[in-house]
Amino acid sequence: MDLFRGLLLVVIGIGAGFVQRVSGFGLGIFAMMFLPHFMPSHTDAATISTLFSCITSTYNSVRYRRNVEFKTAFPMICAALISIPVAVYFSAAVSGEIFKILLGAVLIVLSIYFMFFNKHIKINPTCFNGILAGTLGGTLNGLFSTGGPPVVLYLSNAMTDNITYFATIQFYFCFTNLYATAMRALNGIINIEILIYAAIGVVGCMIGDFIGKSVFEKLNSNKLKYIIYIGMIISGIVMFF
Repeated sequence: MDLFRGLLLVVIGIGAGFVQRVSGFGLGIFAMMFLPHFMPSHTDAATISTLFSCITSTYNSVRYRRNVEFKTAFPMICAALISIPVAVYFSAAVSGEIFKILLGAVLIVLSIYFMFFNKHIKINPTCFNGILAGTLGGTLNGLFSTGGPPVVLYLSNAMTDNITYFATIQFYFCFTNLYATAMRALNGIINIEILIYAAIGVVGCMIGDFIGKSVFEKLNSNKLKYIIYIGMIISGIVMFF
């Protein structure tokens, strides 16, 4: 690996870790804006992004374990564990460009709707809603390593405070990303080169996580939701174009 690529991985990791710590999601979306441009394949880029998220989400879910809403998290996790292996299998064989364009458009519309009608929206943390969010999130995780948006829309409106939201979504990401990594390993996608790339980038992720912590602690729940919606609009635009 050349020095420039190593430094680039650290910089991408810092940005991804910061975005994840401030909004609770977006690490994969941020990383996938850049990684595919200098990784051997889209699949390699998605695998490295998932490894980034594995480390940071595991760290944060352990750190905030007392704030996790386990009853809300488990239906999402169970649903995602079913949909992830199916999506991972197809990710290596099916082009997802048209699907990504449609997903981008849906994210933009949903985010704008939630942004302006947020006060009139109440999503209850029911088992059915959790299963639906987890299924969609697991599918997007396996296909593009960007499984956050459906789960974020669900939890940001179902949770009552910032810390509970952050802890619960990190717990979800911890399980689903570890599982997605295992599925990629079983499909022969992970190799030594990818592990080296990921290890270098994770250093940046932890730096970004540390910087973002002070920003997150100053946010009230309404500001956090607006940051989330703006982040999803940007994500949708990136996917669409």
